[in-house]
Amino acid sequence: MIKFFKKIRQRLLTENKFSKYLIYAVGEIVLVVFGILIALSINNWNVKKTQQKEIKEYAISLALDLEEDIEMTKTIMLHIKKINNRINKLSEYVNNNKINDLTNIDMLCLTWIKSNRPYKWNRATLEEIISSGSLRYINDNNLKKKIVEYDAFTHHLDEDFENDKAQSENATQLISYIVDINYPNIEELDKVLLDSNNPVADVNFYTTDAYQKAKDYNLKLITDDISKVKVAVSGFIRLKSNLRIRTEKELPDLINQAEELIGILKETYND
Repeated sequence: MIKFFKKIRQRLLTENKFSKYLIYAVGEIVLVVFGILIALSINNWNVKKTQQKEIKEYAISLALDLEEDIEMTKTIMLHIKKINNRINKLSEYVNNNKINDLTNIDMLCLTWIKSNRPYKWNRATLEEIISSGSLRYINDNNLKKKIVEYDAFTHHLDEDFENDKAQSENATQLISYIVDINYPNIEELDKVLLDSNNPVADVNFYTTDAYQKAKDYNLKLITDDISKVKVAVSGFIRLKSNLRIRTEKELPDLINQAEELIGILKETYND
């Protein structure tokens, strides 16, 4: 092809047909430019195809991560509900009994509350999408917005967890001035009490051998000042108030966001 065009140029020059040669030269330039544009267009098409293939793989992986986030969140909600249920029992116990009727073992059991477990978001795919810049290749602006909002929400909940943890530690510190935990079988009792807070277990600590053994030791409360007891219990009630916001508002909202995202991802990127 190159030799063919070269022969035409040489013939036009030797025949002194400059005007025709000029037209031919312009035509050849146009043809070359047109060829370059076609090549660029094909290259851009290939790049976009590669990008969309990458985004589809991310979308499938992200949907799986979100499904795991939902299951983790549901488990934490059950855990929080058990914590709040125990705090309700603690409040009722203190309100319905005089200071001399409060037993050390019952106060210990009702206040042996560990902070809800930390969130373990499956952020690997989401962080890779954002850090790699692949987010800009998503054509659906609404989908991009929802991905960013979901990521921001999980970070917000991480901050909430730290606040809840601090409140739980504060309540535990207050109760340490009320309740004597020096039971010889405290490790056995600890396991029972933690199991009773397990979201997938159904443990009534009152019926366990560990509870009965501890009760038989007949340890007494450190103080007989009911005002100190109520201050300590108030710390747990404040914790319950925070946690109720998680179970009634924030965590259900997060699950809804995740489910909506999964639906959009599957609809957009599943063949």
